[in-house]
Amino acid sequence: MRKHKNLVSCIIMMAFMISIMLPVAPAYAFSISDLVGQTTGTTDAGGTKSLSTDKGFLNILLGLLLGNLLGKSDSVPAGGSTKGNSGSGLTSSKDLVGFYAEWWGEDTSSYNSMVKNADVIKTIAPFWATMQADGSVTDRGGNDHASVVKTAHQNNMTVLLLVNNAKQDTGTTPVHTVLADPVLRTRAIDNFEKYIKKYNLDGVNVDFEMVPAEDKDNLTAFMRELYARLKPQGYIVSIDVFPKQDETNDVAAAYDYAELAKYADKIMIMTYDNHGTWSGAGPIADINWVERNLKYALKAIPKNKLYLGIAAYGYDWSAQGVQSLEYKAIMDLAQRYGKTVQWDDASQSPYFSYTATDGTAHTIWFENSQSLNQKLALINQYDIAGAAMWKLGEEDPSAWNVLRKQFNK
Repeated sequence: MRKHKNLVSCIIMMAFMISIMLPVAPAYAFSISDLVGQTTGTTDAGGTKSLSTDKGFLNILLGLLLGNLLGKSDSVPAGGSTKGNSGSGLTSSKDLVGFYAEWWGEDTSSYNSMVKNADVIKTIAPFWATMQADGSVTDRGGNDHASVVKTAHQNNMTVLLLVNNAKQDTGTTPVHTVLADPVLRTRAIDNFEKYIKKYNLDGVNVDFEMVPAEDKDNLTAFMRELYARLKPQGYIVSIDVFPKQDETNDVAAAYDYAELAKYADKIMIMTYDNHGTWSGAGPIADINWVERNLKYALKAIPKNKLYLGIAAYGYDWSAQGVQSLEYKAIMDLAQRYGKTVQWDDASQSPYFSYTATDGTAHTIWFENSQSLNQKLALINQYDIAGAAMWKLGEEDPSAWNVLRKQFNK
């Protein structure tokens, strides 16, 4: 036994002496399980991740020796190193989720943005399905789903099916009909599972909006049942929630942050549309409003599960109504009418006003790389899991310079 201990000590001492003679490399938090891991491992995206080439051979050698002689550390959970901030002191890189939508058959803006920025985007959530009042799931159409999924997986991205709820026409809200009925909840979950398996997806992103406040417990029950079905099979379960700063916000009352956090791997707080079609002109995402919502969410949602919603678009307000515009269209308007983009220090947001040829006054507020940079600072300040951008293809192209610094894979 003493000889065995002496052998272990010698090996560790030799490894230490070799390591200090090698060139200095950046320091990263790691655990014993990191050292005993394989040269590639499964990521959340279902792809692979490579070990750093710095001291790579030494790390593998150390891993084999320590793994065989010392065994795994009791402090490391089964299945590998801990991700996020779970109390172990370990950290993982931030995750950028790109919401993906095709508004017509030949709309490839999201696809083009995904491919061009594959080194930054870790997850996409394609808006392909809608849950109906009878628990069925209808396909929204668009481009070849299988090809999108294949391309995303080839670029080591997770693909989560974004499912929204059918909107109310008359009478009872469809989402209430499903959530309040255990039989319909099961039917909907069955259909979610079928869709995910049909297209070889990695999980689901539940985007139920304008859920009646009375369905708070029903929504939690749905997510609990969905999680129990999909999680044991290795699928990711995520949900988008409305932002709030207290529990009096009617449109956000159905989202029980603390309970939903038990049944979701990722929670995207939709911190945009601070102003929109229901209000007068103003910032899309006032930085102060965003931070207050973030701080409130963190009271109930673990930071390693929380994603900050960021916008890639803007709104044009006029007496004729409110129109949503992508960044390129906004810049085209500024150029056409010879307007310089202004900057609002209070909200950390860009805007400008113009008068159309018909004499109608317009005001545009939007998001660009500069305003986006302010939101990313909050992600670092509060050390949350990442960001979720609506949507790929609408953004300021220069925003990727900012995103690349934060999320480069």
